[in-house]
Amino acid sequence: MRAKILNASAGSGKTYQLAYKYVRDVIDQPGLYRHILAVTFTNKATEEMKSRILKEIHRLASGGASPYLENLCRELSLDERSVRKRAAEVRSKILHDYSRFTVLTIDTFFQRILRAFIKELGIDLNYNVEIETASVLSKGADTLIEQITVDRDLQRWLTEFVQERIDEGRKWDIRDGILSLGGELFKEKNKDALSVPRSREELGRIVSRAAAQAEATKKQLQQTAARAVAIISRAGLTAADFSGKSRSFANYFFTVAAGELKPYGATVAKMAAAPEGWGAKGSPAQALAPELQPLLREMCDIYDANRKSWNTCDLLKENYRSFALLSDLYKRVQQLCDEQNMMLLSETKYVLSEFIGHNDAPFIYEKVGNRFERFMIDEFQDTSLKEWENFLPLLQNAMAQSEETSVLIVGDIKQSIYRWRGGDWKILHGEAQQALGAGDTQVEVLRENWRSLPAVVAFNNRIIERIVAADNRALNETLAKASEEGSVDPAEAAALRDTLADAYRGHAQLPRRKAEHPGYVSVETFAERPPVVERICALIDKGFRPCDIMILVRGATDGAKVAAELLDFKRRNEDPRYRFDVMTQEALIVGNAPVSSFIAAALRLALNPDDSLSRAVYNHYLGRPFDRPLDDSERDFFRSVRLLSPEEAFERIVMRHALQGDRRQTAYLQAIHEQIISFCATKIADIALFLRWWEETGKNRSLSVEESATTVEITTIHKAKGLEKRAVLIPYCSWSPDPKSSGTVQNIVWAEARGDGAEAIGRFPVRYKKAMAESGFSPEYYRELVYAHVDNVNLLYVALTRAAESLHVFIPQKGGRTVGGLLLQSIATDGDKALLGDFEGRCTIDEAGEHFAFGEFAGPVAGGSKRSEAEHVILEEYPTAQADLRLRLPSQRYFEDGGEVELSPRNLGILMHRAFEQADDEAGIHEAVRGMQADGTLSEADAATLRQMIARALEHPEVREWFGGGWERVRNENEIIIPGRGSTRRPDRVMIDGRRVVVVDYKFGLRDAERHRRQMSEYLRLLGEMGYAPAEGYLWYVKLGKIEKVEP
Repeated sequence: MRAKILNASAGSGKTYQLAYKYVRDVIDQPGLYRHILAVTFTNKATEEMKSRILKEIHRLASGGASPYLENLCRELSLDERSVRKRAAEVRSKILHDYSRFTVLTIDTFFQRILRAFIKELGIDLNYNVEIETASVLSKGADTLIEQITVDRDLQRWLTEFVQERIDEGRKWDIRDGILSLGGELFKEKNKDALSVPRSREELGRIVSRAAAQAEATKKQLQQTAARAVAIISRAGLTAADFSGKSRSFANYFFTVAAGELKPYGATVAKMAAAPEGWGAKGSPAQALAPELQPLLREMCDIYDANRKSWNTCDLLKENYRSFALLSDLYKRVQQLCDEQNMMLLSETKYVLSEFIGHNDAPFIYEKVGNRFERFMIDEFQDTSLKEWENFLPLLQNAMAQSEETSVLIVGDIKQSIYRWRGGDWKILHGEAQQALGAGDTQVEVLRENWRSLPAVVAFNNRIIERIVAADNRALNETLAKASEEGSVDPAEAAALRDTLADAYRGHAQLPRRKAEHPGYVSVETFAERPPVVERICALIDKGFRPCDIMILVRGATDGAKVAAELLDFKRRNEDPRYRFDVMTQEALIVGNAPVSSFIAAALRLALNPDDSLSRAVYNHYLGRPFDRPLDDSERDFFRSVRLLSPEEAFERIVMRHALQGDRRQTAYLQAIHEQIISFCATKIADIALFLRWWEETGKNRSLSVEESATTVEITTIHKAKGLEKRAVLIPYCSWSPDPKSSGTVQNIVWAEARGDGAEAIGRFPVRYKKAMAESGFSPEYYRELVYAHVDNVNLLYVALTRAAESLHVFIPQKGGRTVGGLLLQSIATDGDKALLGDFEGRCTIDEAGEHFAFGEFAGPVAGGSKRSEAEHVILEEYPTAQADLRLRLPSQRYFEDGGEVELSPRNLGILMHRAFEQADDEAGIHEAVRGMQADGTLSEADAATLRQMIARALEHPEVREWFGGGWERVRNENEIIIPGRGSTRRPDRVMIDGRRVVVVDYKFGLRDAERHRRQMSEYLRLLGEMGYAPAEGYLWYVKLGKIEKVEP
């Protein structure tokens, strides 16, 4: 077979299979390593796979024992000596040609292709890849809001948007409204809908028409109710005079007449069907029944006939204004990316898709520089449709060139938990085999579990089987009912039927791991809090180390609760047996470390020694009073690093304060240093630019650390995928299988409305909630319901299968409809026995709750510890030095094969701007140029060119005045905070002399008169509001040699 698909359940040895396939191919053909592409989905998985492959090749080459040796000899018809000799050859080739040892993340591979086609795609050679979208979106929203000063239609739309939000009692913050759907821009499934945007006017007309129709029918219902109320009032009666008294069905007349259009209940429906039973026989209420009953039936009919259109209208009104702004926001984001020579990582696959679709695979290979003959794709269940479409031509081409197995795909539908990020498990479920050719593709299921002990495997097999069966049955019943009621088409309901069961068909595994005891599973309920601390202590008593224990949570809130409890115990505990540390994902955020705040504060003080907030952070870290002023030596130090590159400034700060000797800070210092180097490698960077990026993005990056034997790890289920631990605790097994329909994060579903004329709006972003089930969007409601259940059962599966030896699940007693509730319902009892089919455990019920135990609660088994293939090196101190030779970063080099070339005019303009923004006067400009030459940014020739450009610029009389040194105060690149909006503006230069205030904005590109004047006018207005009035404003087009005065 030319392609092979492995359905690899948790613990089934997929990493072994991938590494073996790679090793087998290169032992068979030692030069083939240059033509194999292995793709994973995370950097960590990439390093693990590389380490595993090299480790096995090294074992074979060095004569060590290898689990691969026997199979390699048999499959390749080679003796042991030949296999080991070839392994030595392969090891040498890979180590001497490591760049062709191609194990990459899928994003890195796509970037590699993209960079090979820069010319064909018209992309700038030095473009930067941006991973984070939040800061780009935020800036895009700011520029969109700025447009209201020149775009009257946009201004009117946003004003009406604000008014509607105020009328509905929602947050009026317009920026929040614009960004509420911003994340939808980067989701793959929405691209087609967003590529053909509807105008704001057209959307407004569609929604207005729907709203008018809904309002007319609601008024009809209200008027019918009012007629009934009038009849009751004329008779001198109230709702309490009818049957039911204070809880009478007649309250429905009064409620609707008052304007509250709520669904009617079973009693109202019963009374609407017949006039009997409205009141006691002969009572005034019963006498009114013949007159009121037709009105009540009419109300029910109006409600039934219009319920869906009302809900459709409400759902449209909720998001249509934000939806209308999405295309505007996307344009601003693209404009921002163009201006900053940046490409969003999420956009890469779309650019490639368009290109690959118009070119053949050999041409693509030729440009990339590798002729890949074998492909290995891991975690395939998380592949998106667009990624698959990009890969497919390459895979098909490889299959066409060889009779060997050219494609190996590995994945597990049950571990598909990234649908929200675009992952589509249906590709693995069948589409991949069909696309590659069923006759050429072998599908194999790995049914053996090599990770967990028999009791853990048996429990997971049976509990998952019962949960899936029960939940699948409930989903089918929901779909059948919706089909009968007309909420979903019967054909669509049939297509969704048994989706969950299909995903888990044949999921059961065979345990292959043997030990002195079978392993242990505990499931228990709790009333107040899960006994996590007590269980950790019990595990330690059994012989487990803290690092053998992992706590899995669904989200950060649960993680914070558990961490707080463990840290509180750590403070109170005096027993040396139970001393352990706690590691959470939040603790691994680089910016959360005190030393990170100290470094950032020191860099800010280099720019502005009078920054009181940064001085307070700086002093606090050094154990000094917050308001202690900087002494002369500190001010001299910060002056000395002001013009250095961020990397060298970092080194100086570390050395001055002897941070390198504190072993506790080594990991954080290394992480900060890596962030600085990474940032400077992609752009001409100064401290101000780095600090801006650090606040927006850098400080939120995660740290990679070596685990300590005394550390208990708390992590989310999503981040635990691919991990395993001897003992796993799930303290809050209580997430709902249903889609999220409340909370601060909107669950947006894109759907097409059906009926009542709303089809004209096309695919539309709807907030998932119950009303959607009874609207024109109902088919998508039920589809989202079914697939969310698959996601959430998959989350449970991933959590349960992380444990190798001891699994502990805690479920709230009053949890409602949750996956934990489904789990509890799946366990039968017979006296003190807990039963999962033929798998028997123990059951105890007391005042603390229910407790089910399977297997034997014993200590860790011999040889069960699994350590990472990658070895962390912990430095005793962080190496720093005053460099005699300065590091030239890629962003500061302009070399080609022919040697050094001159800086481009564009980059000289950037450096000229940098020199101006760092200087109060002409002497300061020349000092900045000397600093750039000293740190390697400028060569001697480039520095001379830049000085000539500066000299020409300073010939202008007004410019000479600006940099003449006669001003009382000069503010370069100082931010002005806009009141009430939280955003800022940053004029290039503000000069103050008595009551005279001059504002200058440098422009090194082409004139954009209207936009530039508008920008300067805003600076002048803001300065006026601050009391600096009147101010003079100048636009200085430096390269053009022109100065334009802007009137306030």
